[in-house]
Amino acid sequence: MLSFLRRTLGRRSMRKHAEKERLREAQRAATHIPAAGDAKSIITCRVSLLDGTDVSVDLPKKAKGQELFDQIMYHLDLIESDYFGLRFMDSAQVAHWLDGTKSIKKQVKIGSPY
Repeated sequence: MLSFLRRTLGRRSMRKHAEKERLREAQRAATHIPAAGDAKSIITCRVSLLDGTDVSVDLPKKAKGQELFDQIMYHLDLIESDYFGLRFMDSAQVAHWLDGTKSIKKQVKIGSPY
């Protein structure tokens, strides 16, 4: 009887349960911001916020980094945007700051060109 209780109420099972619950909560906490236009001229940017939620933003392919940043600031209802920025990871897992004056497509390369 003790071994049964040890298996069902052990620390590992409680951790697994808490981790599964966190994953379910993170999956539910996703937001999508659509854009007008046809599907060929739109890119979808997924932004992971510090609280663990994901925001997907549809933007035109020629959109600059500032447009994505403005959409995220509007979604979060932040007025003082000078203190914040967006980072992305390249294919080598190196973090870079998103430049607001350059297009997103040119900054974020998806994989190798070969």
